[in-house]
Amino acid sequence: MSIRLRLTIYWTAITALILFAAGLLIIAMFARAMWGALDAALMEEADTTAGTISHSTTADVSLILQRLSQEKDLGPGRRVRLLAGGHPVFDAGDAGADLPDAPAAPESVVDGGRHRYRFAVVPLRLNGEPASLQDGADAAPVRRAVAHLRGALLLVIPIILALCVAGGYWMSAWALIPVNQVTAALARVGPRDLRQRLPLTRVHDEAGQLIAAINQLLERLERASAAQRRFVSEAAHELRTPLAVLRSGLEVTLQRPRGAQESRVALEQAMGEVERLCTIAEDLLALARLEAETAVERAPVDLSEIAAEASVMAQTLAEARHQELASDAHKGIVVRGSAGDLRRVVLNLLDNAVKFTPAGGRIEIGVSAQGPTALLSVCDNGPGIDPRDLDHVFDPFYRSRSASGAGSGLGLALSREIVRRHGGVIQAANRAAGGCEIQVRLPLAGR
Repeated sequence: MSIRLRLTIYWTAITALILFAAGLLIIAMFARAMWGALDAALMEEADTTAGTISHSTTADVSLILQRLSQEKDLGPGRRVRLLAGGHPVFDAGDAGADLPDAPAAPESVVDGGRHRYRFAVVPLRLNGEPASLQDGADAAPVRRAVAHLRGALLLVIPIILALCVAGGYWMSAWALIPVNQVTAALARVGPRDLRQRLPLTRVHDEAGQLIAAINQLLERLERASAAQRRFVSEAAHELRTPLAVLRSGLEVTLQRPRGAQESRVALEQAMGEVERLCTIAEDLLALARLEAETAVERAPVDLSEIAAEASVMAQTLAEARHQELASDAHKGIVVRGSAGDLRRVVLNLLDNAVKFTPAGGRIEIGVSAQGPTALLSVCDNGPGIDPRDLDHVFDPFYRSRSASGAGSGLGLALSREIVRRHGGVIQAANRAAGGCEIQVRLPLAGR
């Protein structure tokens, strides 16, 4: 069922309910006004006549009641009765009038047995004895007026409802024009061309807000698609280079017989390229795993212990290059997250520092608390990072101009993704005294 049809059905149901309720209210108010006017006139006339009778002689009473039964101001027919001791002592007027079925209470207005006449019943004193006056009028004009109004409403309300339904059906189509335009515009956006944008409306209404949100979504999709294509291209390039080197080395080795030493050298070169391929594959798998995970494991992790363990593992690499690795980790710096992923971040940072720090250089790792966050910093006195590369060093496969081809270009990208999923930030900056400093800030446990 289309939105237009659903809106029309809802509009029809609500309008019908409103018109039905309004019709009932109009009929009730009209009937109340008509009956109220007739009842008030009957009661006033009966009160006046009863007061006159109470001070009149018997002969005058008959004359007064006879005149009252002949009046036509309250209806086409009249019926007047005077009861004493439950028996009529005077009865004049329309002989076909329907009388009340049961004795009526004094000071009241009642209907006749066939609901045609309307009687006002008033108590009085006749010759010192209690009596009651029943002054009745033909109420057919009032009933016809109410019935006529009811019939008119039964005819008019369906016509009004039909017009409202037609108008609602048209208005729903007019209101959905922006949605149809958005649908048509989106259909023209191809999967390989996300540069198109929906035309914005001049009026900033709900449709304009929807179009603006869709344009923002298309912009994010375009950036994500471009990043994915760039990532695939760069991954293919990174994998092609070691594969080409490995293949060419093996082909040269197989072209002619070689000695044991030459074969060993060729195998060692091939082994190096295989290790590089394994490193790239592991980093790609790690990135894919992080993107597929919906949530990070949340457990208390002592960041100072992670830094100490990673320093011990990196110490061997630093000693091989005659580098000094110093650690200044405060105890009890606890964050919540995955110990394995955070250990990988620290190892990546230390591995980069070892690679880009010259022989005899110094590397420092520190862990401390700064307010509600834990600060992990890795510093070196290497060549630093080209200022033009500071905003891109965490992009996948991006290498700084000072990198000289070292690394796969995925370590920092993987570290940034892990830190981001732990609710932290990672930044790189050049030190004033020379070298590079990378800082990782994570929220402390319980914050």
